[in-house]
Amino acid sequence: MSGAALVTLLGVWVAMIVAPGPDVVQIIRVAPRSTRAGIMCALGICTGIVVWLTASLAGLSALIAARPSLLGLLQLVGGGFLLWMAYGSIRSGLAQRRSALNSARSTSQDSAENAVESAGSFDEEHIEQAVSTGDVEDITAGRAYKLGMLTNLSNPKALVFFGAVFAQFIHPDMGLEWTVFIAILLTVVSVAWFSTFALIVRAAARFLTKYSAHLDIGSGLIFGALGCVMIYEGILALVR
Repeated sequence: MSGAALVTLLGVWVAMIVAPGPDVVQIIRVAPRSTRAGIMCALGICTGIVVWLTASLAGLSALIAARPSLLGLLQLVGGGFLLWMAYGSIRSGLAQRRSALNSARSTSQDSAENAVESAGSFDEEHIEQAVSTGDVEDITAGRAYKLGMLTNLSNPKALVFFGAVFAQFIHPDMGLEWTVFIAILLTVVSVAWFSTFALIVRAAARFLTKYSAHLDIGSGLIFGALGCVMIYEGILALVR
């Protein structure tokens, strides 16, 4: 592979992973909770990328191209997971709103006006209180990793994309060494981007946590919409 081709491949890859999608939404939702949760979510996403890379290089992309119904089945599973994620996100957001409202009602009469005003915002103290009382499920490092990995794996169209891209840049006569090198390089770039993005989101946590409930509810709506589209496309692939 020439240097120009490698640079082009990296450019296409960066454009793909930077583009807004379920992975980016999940990091925006998880990273404000803690630095560890954000990084583990990013690593989980990258694990999913490694799975899709390996599957594509192993020929699964070609199999899906020959059997579109297989992609349809994967889309149904992925869409179902995104709908489950949507339910969990919206439930978490509503729980945070209830916690903030309960906190506002428990304030003294003298500070009632300030309490009502603060009921619309969700700072770190409210979130920590909600977590400690069980109103909001705490996102541990392990859970953040699983959420990141499953979110990435919920999109089987990655196989189609990888297959199309690799068909342009990777050829059988390149040898195993070059293929492995490219896979490792793309993985390293992915880890660097998603980890950096998680740290950026975490740096803005003081601002984002004020709207944590809104982020969870908004993320849930996005996951729900993407899940419905994916299920619809999966059904179309099966009935054709």
